[in-house]
Amino acid sequence: MRRSRKILLILSSVFILFIATGYLIYYKLQPIHHFSTAPLPILVKPNHDADSEPSPSVPDSSLSGSGATSTLKGSAFNLLILGIDARDTENSRTDVIMLAHVDIAQSTVHLISIPRDTRVKLPQVGYTKINHAHVLGEIQGGNQAGTQASLQAVSNLCNCTINYYVKTNFVGFEHFINTLGGINVTLPAPVKLTYAHITLPAGDQKLNGDLALKLVQERHSLGEGDNGRQENQALMLKSIVHSLLQPSNIARFPWLVQQAKQDLLDTNLTDADIISLSLLAKNMNAQSIQYVQIPGHSGKFMDPLVHKELYYWIPNAAAWAEIRSKDL
Repeated sequence: MRRSRKILLILSSVFILFIATGYLIYYKLQPIHHFSTAPLPILVKPNHDADSEPSPSVPDSSLSGSGATSTLKGSAFNLLILGIDARDTENSRTDVIMLAHVDIAQSTVHLISIPRDTRVKLPQVGYTKINHAHVLGEIQGGNQAGTQASLQAVSNLCNCTINYYVKTNFVGFEHFINTLGGINVTLPAPVKLTYAHITLPAGDQKLNGDLALKLVQERHSLGEGDNGRQENQALMLKSIVHSLLQPSNIARFPWLVQQAKQDLLDTNLTDADIISLSLLAKNMNAQSIQYVQIPGHSGKFMDPLVHKELYYWIPNAAAWAEIRSKDL
């Protein structure tokens, strides 16, 4: 009898300890606690020396709340999302460039989409397309150098500190969408997928990895060209977040975190960071994720790399400053 009581007491103590430990871990992983317990990493700061100054058309003002020395102490930070166009081991340009300003205290994310054709000044090159930064860095020093070059180019353009980044390629993106069991998207208008030779109708539908990839790549059939493609990329990102929060995926979330890290080529987010960001997403709604594009106009200039005129996107300083003052 005494032995049974002793065993019951031990089991009860273990159960209470288990619950307490679980609660403590859950508490520590809450975004407002997790990202404020240690200094935010500072990957890059704007570099305004003579050889890497930002385009004159971009105002010299930081994004709201960016920087690890902010009085917010980690309640707001900047995360760069890079999608590269490489398959296998070939050198690659950045096909997707999005800067996410994450405000933990407000449970909001502001996505800033940067056209890959944006004209910026790169060190030892001159004014060229921002998506050339990655391939030039990669040629000089491999994958990590390509990442660093892209981080610096965006930091200079937006004049902000960047704290985190994630980078994936076509294969990783397609595989992760299939891992989720496909992705549900709501298209505001039909989209003709040029290379798939089909048209996705407007409304709700479920896409596999291949069609999801072709959707975020499509621009030829879109009336707004690359601007339309950026909107679809932002739509896909929102859809992925929504899918991760479905009950069927929450149950296998630890495994999905590991799978995501396998499909990413590179990131400085830890497992705990990813889980904490997921908890943040649980408290967000459709209005919590705002999306803007770097405003500007198209133009043609001689490119120092290919030695011929290329199409560029020229940022509009005044319009960008107005958007930043309202949304960032």
